[in-house]
Amino acid sequence: MKSKLFGILFLIETAAMMAAALVSWYYHDPDRDAFLITSATIGLLGIVLLIIGNRSRKSEFRQSDSFLVVSLAWVLMSAFGMMPFLLCGTIDNAADAFFETMSGFTATGFTTLHVIDGQPHGVLLWRSITQWLGGLGIIVFTLAFIPSVAKGSRKMSMFAAEAPGISIEKLSPTMQGTARILWIIYIFLTLTCMLFYWMGPMDLFDAVCHSMTTIATGGFSTHNACMGYFQSRYIEYVVSFFMLISSLNFSIHYFFVMRRFDVVRKNEEMRTFVLSVFITVALFFTLFYLAPNINGTTDQQIASYPKGANDTFCTSLFHVVNVFSSTGYQARFSNYDNWGVLFLMPTVLMMIIGGCAGSTSGGIKMARVLVLFKFIKNEIQKLIHPTGMYSVKISNQSIGVDTMSRVCVYMVFYLIIIVFSTIALSALGIPFDDAMISVVSCFGNFGIGSGVTGPTACIGDLPATAKWILSFVMLVGRLEIFTVLILFTRSFWKIN
Repeated sequence: MKSKLFGILFLIETAAMMAAALVSWYYHDPDRDAFLITSATIGLLGIVLLIIGNRSRKSEFRQSDSFLVVSLAWVLMSAFGMMPFLLCGTIDNAADAFFETMSGFTATGFTTLHVIDGQPHGVLLWRSITQWLGGLGIIVFTLAFIPSVAKGSRKMSMFAAEAPGISIEKLSPTMQGTARILWIIYIFLTLTCMLFYWMGPMDLFDAVCHSMTTIATGGFSTHNACMGYFQSRYIEYVVSFFMLISSLNFSIHYFFVMRRFDVVRKNEEMRTFVLSVFITVALFFTLFYLAPNINGTTDQQIASYPKGANDTFCTSLFHVVNVFSSTGYQARFSNYDNWGVLFLMPTVLMMIIGGCAGSTSGGIKMARVLVLFKFIKNEIQKLIHPTGMYSVKISNQSIGVDTMSRVCVYMVFYLIIIVFSTIALSALGIPFDDAMISVVSCFGNFGIGSGVTGPTACIGDLPATAKWILSFVMLVGRLEIFTVLILFTRSFWKIN
């Protein structure tokens, strides 16, 4: 069964790579054969694994196997996905190529490319496709459209191993039906976003690429200046809107279409997230006007601020939604490194929180923040009223002890990974504060750094070891810790 699943995954990657190959041939890219060679290699391997899987005897597929399959699938997809970069000559070493591909599939958005403008069209499209496939999940895509992959609890366990959030909300009696609904919504949002981009200053190719990375909240672009390349307030408003709705739980979109407005209104996580966005936009809008009057603000910082109410509001909205959604785009006035520490502090806080569970955004998720705050509140109440009975409720639904335990353990591991990864990067000569922000960004799949990984720098200049570390951090963050870390336990291998 595992061979069959990997075979199907490789064939999906082959089909996606063939799309990039066709675009490369259409635009007469000089290195268009690289995609054909790579896709032929991966496709052949996929067919072989599929044949082996169909001929092999049925073997028991335990729930623990899901963690191995999902983790290995993401690593192998990235390993094969980096081949076009190397064959095209776009990237000349394995560390950069693997980092670029892992950044794509995890929808992080960090890039090792110093120059993006002028890259072959096939390469640019492939970068966008990796983010689009990884945004909602490669395994979820497979479960949605290929029913023979797994049955019953197998679907559930693999879905849970890849899906972001603290729980899975079934929108259909079957897991396959739920996955299919999510992907239909995902495709519809992508096509709608592409249409709005195309109606503006983007050409069709840019609209296609950016729509995929916007809905995936990935942040890869076809230009070094990213959204700032188009010098359009219209584009910045459009991308802000689609980043915002992509940061919401995709089940909310389903209930909205089904006219279940009562369910939408009662969703506490969505209300808290949207309110947080509005409050933070107002904060940044106010800071842009107050900062020039604060002692210590330099002329260079003031020169980087947007001018006028329209641009100030547009920049505030774009930056806040851009960070909360973990997209990591740049716009006309988005060099936040030049804004000063006053703006960096709330930016890092937004990076830690991220979007909603069940969305394509990163971070620890607003649902976990709500659970933690309510848990802390209850513990304080117990100190005051020891005999009282308290429970944690989200959207009027009680959170079980097991879920509370997972959230707390998640936060412990989150801090451990951040601390040790930051120390490791610092040991490689990266400034401590830059290292910490880079690790937080990679773990939350944001692609937003500071200093040596900031808007005016390139992560390709980091040591190769740092890129391998951050690649691992991106994978652990995208699969939300447990799916990967469970592979490093002795009990897992003893069972398997």
